Amino acid sequence: MQLAPTKIFLVAAGFILFSGQPANAQVSDKTISTVERAMADELGRAKADLHLQGLVDPFFIAYTVADQQKLDISASNGSLTKSNDHHERKETVRLLLNNYQFNDENFSDNTGLFSYSSAPDNTLPLDDDYTGIRRVLWLSTDDLFKEANENFSKKKAALEHKQLSPELRDLPDFSKAPSIQIAEPPVTLHFDRAALETMVKDLSGSFSTHPEIQTSSVSLSITNSYEWIANTEGTRVRKPVTLCEIHLNVSTQATSDGEPLILSRTFVAATPERLPSETELHSRVEELSSELIALQKAPLFDKEYTGPILFENEAAADFLSENLVSRLFAAREDIFGNDVSAIFSSGKRASLKEKLNTRILPTTVSLHDISLTKSKNGIEYLGYYPFDDEGVAPPADLTMVDKGILKTLYMTRTPTKEILDPNGHARSLAGGMPGLTENVPAPGIVEYIDSKPIKLSAMKQELLDRAKDDGYDFGLVVRAIDNGAPPEDAGFSIQDLLANGKMIIPALIYKVYADGREELVRGAEIGLPSIRDLREMIASKESVTRNILISAGSGGLFSFSSKVPATLIAPEDILAPELEVQKKKAEAYPSLPVVARPE
Repeated sequence: MQLAPTKIFLVAAGFILFSGQPANAQVSDKTISTVERAMADELGRAKADLHLQGLVDPFFIAYTVADQQKLDISASNGSLTKSNDHHERKETVRLLLNNYQFNDENFSDNTGLFSYSSAPDNTLPLDDDYTGIRRVLWLSTDDLFKEANENFSKKKAALEHKQLSPELRDLPDFSKAPSIQIAEPPVTLHFDRAALETMVKDLSGSFSTHPEIQTSSVSLSITNSYEWIANTEGTRVRKPVTLCEIHLNVSTQATSDGEPLILSRTFVAATPERLPSETELHSRVEELSSELIALQKAPLFDKEYTGPILFENEAAADFLSENLVSRLFAAREDIFGNDVSAIFSSGKRASLKEKLNTRILPTTVSLHDISLTKSKNGIEYLGYYPFDDEGVAPPADLTMVDKGILKTLYMTRTPTKEILDPNGHARSLAGGMPGLTENVPAPGIVEYIDSKPIKLSAMKQELLDRAKDDGYDFGLVVRAIDNGAPPEDAGFSIQDLLANGKMIIPALIYKVYADGREELVRGAEIGLPSIRDLREMIASKESVTRNILISAGSGGLFSFSSKVPATLIAPEDILAPELEVQKKKAEAYPSLPVVARPE
């Protein structure tokens, strides 16, 4: 099928935020023109001249350049522990040999899993140095051309001794995509750095007023990136990528057995002014402190439970995003049938690809991805983007689930057995620059629509009624889930990460009784929901829009660092009619501090 080029020009005004020094300054017109010219000229030269007798010619080359400015502020106990700003420009090159059907990708001989690359430094000059930018692109392209030919030779040799199934043999290595031209202007973030430092210090100081708390920290980061992509298919695109994050972390130990207890809250937005106000953040600090102090004295969960669980507020969003949305991706197998993305994958992030075209949700539910929607009703969507990190524009409305049936999966330009064509959802992880870390299939803006939701009051009664039918005099309500991210100042183990991947670890779980009583307990672990559990979920009428960081791809052990910015529009509460809950296995915990905390 012939793919027609698409040309789109998007223009938006820059954001003008807090008055003060612009630590994340706008990329100038001179920078834009210099970088674009250097990328186009070097791309054209590589396409025309990158040939060497005895080696396979490239058929596709893509350059990505990102200019990133970042401010990181951290504080603990009312004092700054970090306040750094950083500015750099980086590039990455993707070069494919031979043709779309058979090239050097989707093959690994496992020799490079823990090896170090010999590629040259890909740091670009911060000055608008046309020749310097071209020189870096030239060196990276030359190095990758040689590496790709080496891998291509290994792949051909391996196939001489391997009989592939027709399904894998006929599967293309790379998908065609229409060329696009999109130009979004850069963004200037104005803010008062000193005021932000004071706010972070004050927030961290509020934790210190509670003697029960052992460690605490508050961190804030503001990232302003500008990204260019150019490839030999004719795509020429550029866009700003901004991300602002606030993390509240607090920990202590249980008074009865010394179990380490950690609570955290994360707030994300595209710009600083979209983050919660300082007043609201202080309120969340006090709320977090009170919850941790109550958890410190809470009894252990003392029995097995198989029955209904109500996930409220942030816990409902975490439940849906981690156990449903982040599993809607197609993972490519290499030529030997190995799912490369699953090497370090864990249960929560296991792909639902085998359930394509079957029912995974209630028949009343549809799931749409609307990543081209910038905002609605005054709410700015963090998950918006005009093109993904392979230079492919997402559709305005991608129907993921229709009447409970899984219709498609998030795709990059790497074809899979389930889906061949890309759909604009190759995304870079939040921990790195756009386009400069591994691109993974991931959501943007997800809207969960249930045509027959119920009121929260009815949902709570349903919880108690179902629990009674199952033989319990209480139901379980989860109000916070441990997302696996260890605070900066708290230790963690591989066992913790493994457990988080195989179970839902509630940070705050309550027994609720018919008379309205609630009892906070700790040490419970919830089994991952089956497809049957997902099919029987009940949603509340109350809907909420949340900007979040969502696990991308298979995620794996370190899924807390494998996140992409996204927006989830979903019910505020979710009732899972039947999940299994067990007591956490007994462990030997550290002793409580011998001497009281200094005041």
